[in-house]
Amino acid sequence: MSKSQKGKQNESRSLGAFEREHGGGKIKELQYRLDAEHKKVEALAGVQGKVTVNRNPSCLIQFALIGDTHIGSLYLHERALLAFYADCAERGIKQVYHVGDVLDGHRVYRGQEFEVRDVGLSAQLERARSIADKLPDGISTSFITGNHDQSFKTLAGVPTGAEIAMATGWTFLGEEQAHIEWQTPAGKFSLMLVHPGGGAKAYALSYPVQQQINALEGGNKPDVYAAGHYHKAAFLPSYRNIAGVLAGTFQRQTPFMARQGLAAHVGGWIIKAQVGDGHNAISAEFVAFYV
Repeated sequence: MSKSQKGKQNESRSLGAFEREHGGGKIKELQYRLDAEHKKVEALAGVQGKVTVNRNPSCLIQFALIGDTHIGSLYLHERALLAFYADCAERGIKQVYHVGDVLDGHRVYRGQEFEVRDVGLSAQLERARSIADKLPDGISTSFITGNHDQSFKTLAGVPTGAEIAMATGWTFLGEEQAHIEWQTPAGKFSLMLVHPGGGAKAYALSYPVQQQINALEGGNKPDVYAAGHYHKAAFLPSYRNIAGVLAGTFQRQTPFMARQGLAAHVGGWIIKAQVGDGHNAISAEFVAFYV
């Protein structure tokens, strides 16, 4: 007798025992089969005991997320940027992460020279220094560089990230990508900052970040994946078990963006993550500025 035949025979005997104990009837038979399948699912899933959501205050991580400030551009929305930092200070946010394009750069696209307020690296660094001096005390900013920042390195070999750090007092994390990790009593929590390439047009706001998350290696998946470059704001609470964020911008729509049919989502994010064992409770609030 095969294993499948033995299994059917055992199931038939069990069903027979159930009928003798509880009487016949199609409804009772279906209920018995449903209970048996439910037990199988629980066994396969490894469900043991009660699952609870952790609310330990020591496992709460919160930070702000911004991107694409384009300091030096005629279209930098400096008042909105300062207002966002003031809001962070009022909320008790101590850390801001910037996903790149801190500066507007030089010769990134044709005609950019007509959209720049501060021409050249020195002028843009001086503008960044003056903005950093106006920010509230007690908030640290860490950043990666984007393609506009990197234009100075491409054209003249300047280590732009280090120069921005010296001018602003901010922490330089890397060129176009960085990983941040926290250790909590409930386990690790990680954030990945990325300034990708490519165009911003897509049939859905979430499409670029979904494609990038799809490309991540299995052992390299963060809890939160934050992307700049697109000047769009979007939040995916769970895609491949990752929270995906498009960081928005603090640059108003430029003539270049208008020609491309691209809108600018001006503002920044407040991210809160309650880290647990086998779960994370993540919330994302976008503070939008309308211009």
